[in-house]
Amino acid sequence: MEDRATRYSILLTYYQRYLNDGETAQFIAAVARKYSLATLQRLAASGDKFSRRAAALALGLLGDVRSVAVLGPMLRSHDRKLRLVVDDALRAISAREGSAAQRQQLERIVRCNECGNFERSVELSTQLIESTGGTSETYHQRSLAFFQLDSIEHAIDDCRQTLKLHPFHYAAMVGLGHCHLELGDLLESLFWFRQALDVYPDLESVRLQIRRLEKAIQEL
Repeated sequence: MEDRATRYSILLTYYQRYLNDGETAQFIAAVARKYSLATLQRLAASGDKFSRRAAALALGLLGDVRSVAVLGPMLRSHDRKLRLVVDDALRAISAREGSAAQRQQLERIVRCNECGNFERSVELSTQLIESTGGTSETYHQRSLAFFQLDSIEHAIDDCRQTLKLHPFHYAAMVGLGHCHLELGDLLESLFWFRQALDVYPDLESVRLQIRRLEKAIQEL
């Protein structure tokens, strides 16, 4: 008990210092010297809200895909600040998946989607998936491009593959909602929008979409 309390206390000291000075590199170095990923995961799953926030932040900076199973359920925590920290942490972990070359390729894919060059995005994504097996974010980015190219069934396949690799990827659930809405399947669309909101309650635009769909279905 004393050892666990000491671990909380030290981590909270590092966390408070980080909140005060914003020195990310110093926070990473201090935590990495003192804590293993397994310990951070245990601390994230228990303790008071401040300890969980600190551990979630640390996992976002130091963790890998093994931390997703611990962080994912925390997206629906009653502590809104923790939800935000966890959301950022999961995004950061996804961005670090793969080798440096794979991450650079993914950055190019994201830029293609942002610039509306969806054909090129699909081409680069497919190359990356065929050569490495692909990460959850690679499939997600390709699903976005497929959707914009009106290749809805391919977009659905990629959203589902994203969720196989990352079960808490609520953006893929939202994507499935939009895909099925595009196909006119209101019930399936509603199911996926509800799934996304269940995973991450802060999706206000999705909450609004659910209300609209519920009303539309009632009027059928």
